[in-house]
Amino acid sequence: MFKNTITTLCLLLLVNAVLGQAISTPTGPPKTINVDGNGSGRIFDGIGAVSAGSSSRLLIDYADKSRSDILDYLFKPNFGAGFTYLKTEIGGDGNTTCGSEPSFARTREEMEKPHYNRGFEYWLMREAANRNPAIELDALEWSMPGWFKGIWSQDNADYLVKFIQGAKQWGLNMKYISGCWNERDYNRDWIVNTLRPTLDRNGFKDIKINAPEGAGKAWEISDLLVKDSVFKNTIASISYHYPDSYMWGYRGEEPNPNSVLTDLPLWSGEDFSLPGKSWRNTTYLAKNILKCYIKWKIVKVNMWCPIASMPDISCFSNVGIMKGTTPWSGNYEVWPTIWGVAHFNQFAKPGWKYIDSGCGELSGDGAYCTYKNMDGSNDYSIVVVSGADAQKLVFNISDLPTNKLHVWKSDSKTQFQKQEDITAVNGEITLSVDPESIYTITTTTGQQKGVHDIPKEKAFPLNYTDNFDNYALDRAPLSPKYFYDNSGAFELTKSKGNNKYLRQLLVNDITHWIPDECAYTFVAQATEWAQGQISSDVFVENNAFNGVGYAGIILRGSYDKASQANIPFGYRLNIYKDGAWKLQTKNSTLASGKIDVTKWHNLKLTSKGSNIKAFIDGQMVANVEDDTYSVGAAGYVSGFNFAGFDNLVLNYIPASGQLLSAWMPATSPVDLTGNNLISAFDGNSSSKWSPKADGTKQSLTVDLGSVNQIKRCETFTDFVDKGLQYKIEYSVDNLKWSVFSDKTSNSRISIPCFADQGNAKARWVRLTLFPANDKTIASIYEFKVYGD
Repeated sequence: MFKNTITTLCLLLLVNAVLGQAISTPTGPPKTINVDGNGSGRIFDGIGAVSAGSSSRLLIDYADKSRSDILDYLFKPNFGAGFTYLKTEIGGDGNTTCGSEPSFARTREEMEKPHYNRGFEYWLMREAANRNPAIELDALEWSMPGWFKGIWSQDNADYLVKFIQGAKQWGLNMKYISGCWNERDYNRDWIVNTLRPTLDRNGFKDIKINAPEGAGKAWEISDLLVKDSVFKNTIASISYHYPDSYMWGYRGEEPNPNSVLTDLPLWSGEDFSLPGKSWRNTTYLAKNILKCYIKWKIVKVNMWCPIASMPDISCFSNVGIMKGTTPWSGNYEVWPTIWGVAHFNQFAKPGWKYIDSGCGELSGDGAYCTYKNMDGSNDYSIVVVSGADAQKLVFNISDLPTNKLHVWKSDSKTQFQKQEDITAVNGEITLSVDPESIYTITTTTGQQKGVHDIPKEKAFPLNYTDNFDNYALDRAPLSPKYFYDNSGAFELTKSKGNNKYLRQLLVNDITHWIPDECAYTFVAQATEWAQGQISSDVFVENNAFNGVGYAGIILRGSYDKASQANIPFGYRLNIYKDGAWKLQTKNSTLASGKIDVTKWHNLKLTSKGSNIKAFIDGQMVANVEDDTYSVGAAGYVSGFNFAGFDNLVLNYIPASGQLLSAWMPATSPVDLTGNNLISAFDGNSSSKWSPKADGTKQSLTVDLGSVNQIKRCETFTDFVDKGLQYKIEYSVDNLKWSVFSDKTSNSRISIPCFADQGNAKARWVRLTLFPANDKTIASIYEFKVYGD
């Protein structure tokens, strides 16, 4: 008997090990939750997605099979996330977070014949609707064309009508339009007296208006709506952004009682903004959805962004519910957050009702909500995100069926796994939950964890050319493959001789969401490089509206974190309309001369170490030594003038090694849990770890998981105007340390990172930062360790 007991226990441990599950014993008394099936609650509006800031740009460049599979994970019901709502940006040619999206009518004249194939948002909505015809579609302005006679003008209302008509041409029916300027402003009189009548006159009485989309102080619009019945009857929902927390930071705002008294649906119109690869961020997402209702009575939470399909060199890179940034390979990543959203959207649909008695918080930062189908079937689902400790939950169910319930579970090891069914005993459902896990209890069936085969990742070609002649000009996105516009509008066009080329088309001022200083676009290669070359034919057509026109190429380019729409960092070889050429950094001219600007010229930049060479029409015009910029990307840059680009050639050697440090655990004497340190290893170029600023040295240590041969370390900091003093050490046992790179006396500036080469065996790598002369200490955007 004793032997059999041990054998059984060993088998249980083995099964749980295979399943990636730990055996957790609930602590403390069971928590009893009384769920009144006939109780009150608000109507659930589903979990949606927000495609904006050019975050989805690279998705359309995937080959058909991988692209279709990705779209299934996002929008196909009962397959993956199954988003039930999609809000897209209405492009305005300005940077709106990661990059810029094109306007369909950037001049008043184009309103007569709008260009609805520009960009990718109509295409994305079409693909979403192909998979879920019931998906709700919405759109919102960030940047706007400059020809409007004011933001709150008839011009803008007409522009929104044209956008909706464009959706019709794509076979789409918009349900909503956001009547405001994203996170900037809204205007009550314009919504009531201009936008609503304009929609009605043009046959769009069924289009509903949302506001204020994060504009103004939290929920202050509610104070106006409870007193203004005309305004209240004009909008369909109150949509605020990140109401409870932003990227793990609690906002400290309290619910406005008037928001509920309006009787309008309350939405978190944009939320999340984190990389979905980690389980910690996945439980954050799920808890946030639950707490948005529990604390705020918010019935819809929309995720920015559905897919991280922006290059790693862009602002807010690596942020989304899944990832697709290498369209040339077909490879993509299905992150745990897909299944975090599936725990809601596969079990409760828009139109179901929250059961308030079945919603609440659990110890250890857990939460739960209950959703009931209002079609008379009495189907219901309960979503639970457990807290820090194992716990036994007892649901006392009344006026709902309890004979057989299905259970699905996700944890850090495995996601969206069907568990054994449970049956109520004396009207009670008992569920023992493991720590930091997601569960859905449901009467419904038909759910699945969809699976597609994912191609292996391949590097971007080391030798790449594009003459732009093989693109169709009658279908989206009117942009070359792999190009990513940071600011401005680079569009494929045809010359009088039927030659196709890339042309920068933003030549007037716009309503900026972020102030744009120039137009530039990068080739998204999914790698940083220092050694190589870019060449291209370039032509400057005219002067810019705000100065001398120019156009050129850029090498080792990266965005300025002070503002992503500033003139970029990198080496630029520009031709100016006044007859000059210049080899420039962001702040200085390294070489210059005269040039005939009445014709096209072939420009070439090469880089190797600190040596930078510039060529015009095959002749070397500059050979300089400069080490301001260490690594980056290649692309085009221009003023806000017409400029042409053709016959791109890229040859490069990628930065050596395989990235070993991504998402690996790290600790610091001032952050023993490492929860904040993950910002230095999450691939998000905008998140950062800020060490203690007390005038003393600070350090972090990353555990690579096993002993590796390390070749290179890259340290990205917020020091762009002063030298960084630091030391990198390595160890195989976390006890004895050796120096990989000692820069404690460094005074050199290196943008966007310091790159240190070496050759060492290590499992642990330690970065120590020293205070600058002014006692400030650098924050770390990314610390990257590369190996064989």
